[in-house]
Amino acid sequence: MNRKVVFDFLEDLSKNNSKEWMDKNRARYEESKSVLIEVFDPILEELKLIDPRIVQPNARKSLSRINNNLMFHPDRPTYKDHMGLGFGYGKGLADFYIHLGVHEQLIAGGLWHPSSEKLKLLRQEIDYEGEKLNSILNQPFFAKHFTLYEEDMLKGSPKGYASDHPHIHLLKMKSLAAFRPITREDFYSSSFHSVVIESYKAIVPLLDFANVAIQEH
Repeated sequence: MNRKVVFDFLEDLSKNNSKEWMDKNRARYEESKSVLIEVFDPILEELKLIDPRIVQPNARKSLSRINNNLMFHPDRPTYKDHMGLGFGYGKGLADFYIHLGVHEQLIAGGLWHPSSEKLKLLRQEIDYEGEKLNSILNQPFFAKHFTLYEEDMLKGSPKGYASDHPHIHLLKMKSLAAFRPITREDFYSSSFHSVVIESYKAIVPLLDFANVAIQEH
């Protein structure tokens, strides 16, 4: 199995982003998907032994669509410049994600841009259980490898929370998600399987924190 075909395809797609090009290169797209399925099916099998809550039956069902949603974002290219897989516990819940793109490769997880109602519940949980969340973020492996998404934080305090709240930094976030940068060489490596498994184990407490917040209120 040549894992390099995935990035070769994505590189060419990003340079020729059109339906016409995709139609002519559909076989390459299918080949790339087949490689990802072959890589991630055994990974998913092991993850489901570790965590039976995962609902995806196989890697094929975990693959994200490569088409951009042009109905709401007509300015975007027809196709994405990455392929991704998501493993989780159901729609609307925090989940685990692997992103393999032309410009960025990462392993991530959490609750990404939740609805205003879910964000309100998440902030309530941070208000009550902020120390618990900090202990998750400060676990040695997590702290070494993962970084919180902080690009679109509120500039001021969210409504109802004082600016001197002990967890104000976490309360300002609009997502509760973290990422671990990886490289193409990581994906090509025989150790990639272990990298994904160890990353999942490290980020599950963050997923659980978010899901408890939005489910048990």
